[in-house]
Amino acid sequence: MTRFCIYCGRSGSRENPIVEGVCLECRIKRRELYVLKNRDIRVDMCKICGSVKIGYKWFSTNSLEEAIDVVVREVISKSLKPLHGVSNLHISGYRLLSSVSWRIFVEITVNGVYGGVEFSVKDRVTVFFSPVKCPRCIMYDSRDFEAVLQIRGYQLSRVEKVVEQEFRRDCRLLRDFIEAIKQSNGVDIFFYSKGAARKLARRLQHRLGGVIYEAFEETGVRSGKQHTRLYIVLKPSR
Repeated sequence: MTRFCIYCGRSGSRENPIVEGVCLECRIKRRELYVLKNRDIRVDMCKICGSVKIGYKWFSTNSLEEAIDVVVREVISKSLKPLHGVSNLHISGYRLLSSVSWRIFVEITVNGVYGGVEFSVKDRVTVFFSPVKCPRCIMYDSRDFEAVLQIRGYQLSRVEKVVEQEFRRDCRLLRDFIEAIKQSNGVDIFFYSKGAARKLARRLQHRLGGVIYEAFEETGVRSGKQHTRLYIVLKPSR
């Protein structure tokens, strides 16, 4: 039985398949291949260090161009939802349509498969950056944190999963948690207390393996006593 597109009346072909009564070309014209939840994206960006906040996490970047790359990867790609049997939906590339500023127009290339045929379409989003001061820069200015757990050399997705599990397991850890800052080779986790940082370091060492190193930084005198900040490094054993 020959199938016809309910909109254009053409029968399906290898290049223009029909799914749920609609051909690929009509899906493209009617913009019915996917949903992009938000075309106006607002992101906090630290005006001091350039880090951007995605969800509750901060990502280190060195420029607005790098920040856009993070937004495409962590926000826009994850907001795409396929429709009508579309599979393998992803963003294969992007380009800036405006000069780099606090408001940037971005053209994305969206690829996927419809009825066994690959397609590629262009779409457009607007990214608004809001200049703020990130927790790391606030902490560095106030020098108010007690400890930093620096995790290096592990697969970042694995570290994130284990850390989140430990926070759910122990609400006291979460109570003393300030912020997690991604670095190029790991993540820095800031705490209000040395005890919380040590506890999490030991638990991660038990689950991930590796060795722990500690160092102290003198940060001045408080109430007549010398105050120190603890730096803990967890990394794989050689």
